[in-house]
Amino acid sequence: MIHFKQIPTIILCMAGAWIWTADAQSLGSITHIPENMIESKWEHDSEGNRMLNYYNNDYCDYYLFRINDKSYTLKPGKNTVFTIRKDSNFDSQFKTAGSYYRFKGAFPKDFDIRTPYLLPVHNGEYVRWKTDRRERMKTMNFGLAPGDTVYACRLGTACEVNDSRSLLIYHQDHSFAAYMMMDECFILPGETVYPGMPVGIAGLSGVSVSFFFLDENKFGNSVPSTGSIYTHFIPYFSTSDGTLQPEEGLTYVAAAPDEIVMAEMTKREKKRYLKQFKDKPAYTEAEKPAPVETASELEGIEWLQDPVSEEEKNEIARFIGKEMDYFSSIGMKPYLDITIYNFEDPDAAKSFILEKFDRKPDGRTFGSIYFPKWKTGVVIGYDSRKPELNVDAINYLVNSNLYRNLSANVTISQWLSRGLSIFFENCGIDKDGALVHNLSARQRERLREYLNGKTPDIATFTDMSNAGFMKFQTESKGIAYVMAHVTISAIIENGHNNVITALLNRTREQKPSEIIEKTYPGGIAALEKDISDLIK
Repeated sequence: MIHFKQIPTIILCMAGAWIWTADAQSLGSITHIPENMIESKWEHDSEGNRMLNYYNNDYCDYYLFRINDKSYTLKPGKNTVFTIRKDSNFDSQFKTAGSYYRFKGAFPKDFDIRTPYLLPVHNGEYVRWKTDRRERMKTMNFGLAPGDTVYACRLGTACEVNDSRSLLIYHQDHSFAAYMMMDECFILPGETVYPGMPVGIAGLSGVSVSFFFLDENKFGNSVPSTGSIYTHFIPYFSTSDGTLQPEEGLTYVAAAPDEIVMAEMTKREKKRYLKQFKDKPAYTEAEKPAPVETASELEGIEWLQDPVSEEEKNEIARFIGKEMDYFSSIGMKPYLDITIYNFEDPDAAKSFILEKFDRKPDGRTFGSIYFPKWKTGVVIGYDSRKPELNVDAINYLVNSNLYRNLSANVTISQWLSRGLSIFFENCGIDKDGALVHNLSARQRERLREYLNGKTPDIATFTDMSNAGFMKFQTESKGIAYVMAHVTISAIIENGHNNVITALLNRTREQKPSEIIEKTYPGGIAALEKDISDLIK
């Protein structure tokens, strides 16, 4: 314990270190308070009054606890906790010795244990949970497969945390949800998170979520010397069997009725949610948009650091517009939500990527990189003398965003994403404005040589994990991308677009091979024959 004998200029960082071990992706690490998150300053206002201001640089409330004295809730931003009027002889209690502690959160406001939450999986999916033994406090480990999408359980705001793969959400009633053990987190601090919104990718052990609040009953004249100052609880979740507290080890089907999803939203948030995050039905003929001819007609792209010519933008818009028309025609409702930076100087691009995304790109002097977490793409080495290369690089970024938005239930399989992307990259637009696909002789030859007369094993290929697909791509010197392209070509060119729709709408419980077997006429064997015929 430290005692202040003068006016305090900083607050002690006592919380977190003694409660849990602050390892990465642990509850202790998430509730640990980052350095300089709370700052205190004596300042004067325009009238000469002296004020003690605390600056909360986080996006959730903090509780400033002073032993044997008044404590304070610090809202995000500036908090004036004490004022000495000009010419006043009043002696501030802050000049006396005191011990201070700070904690994330505030005491609950209208807390109701029966407030309904969503399960952290897509609507209609099956899931079960078990207690995460790695955490001292009650934490639910949900049995998602590695690579599955994790969904938000309740509306709230993302707080600052020490680990970029973890997520801490602060709810309206001052409770928290901590999402841990993820491979990737899509959400940045300060973002509003909506129920049912994708927030990350599950790790090897699924995703662990802990629900808790700062408990006033655990404070007296001092903080507890052992245990936690938070109370952890099991929420009531919306399931196909109704809203209930799920039992450990039992399987439940996630349900996301609108009255629960939008219960805590403002009118503006409801409108935004319905537009951006709710599953989008297919276009009707009356709703189908007019063909895109110019960049101004293609919504959802923001151009920054922008040397791209209008001619190039219009070419990209016409191509992507045709691609989006294809997806709308097979029962999807595609949309874009991407920011694109274009750098002519490769070194400037790399410095930007390192500063903004904390990523160190390779030595390339030309190319494009998509950052899904930020919905942002960067073109390295844009060259006004090479419009075709520029267009290809930007099309890759836009497609990456489009396919991530299209995948309705689970993170899109790498083979499906790459296959669709390469398929449309090898399409042109004819004089009638229609897409025309070309599977090059070289790609056919490469796959023939790899198969060496054997029938392609499409079941094994399409059921590969994303990591397995990328490993296969490396070990086979690029044949995985070719196989993906040819597989998509066989499906689309034979007119079986319903297979693409079904693959994009698959649930976590379904394997891609099972969907192909059920939806492709003649099943897997017929698709394998059509692929063999296509590359002859």
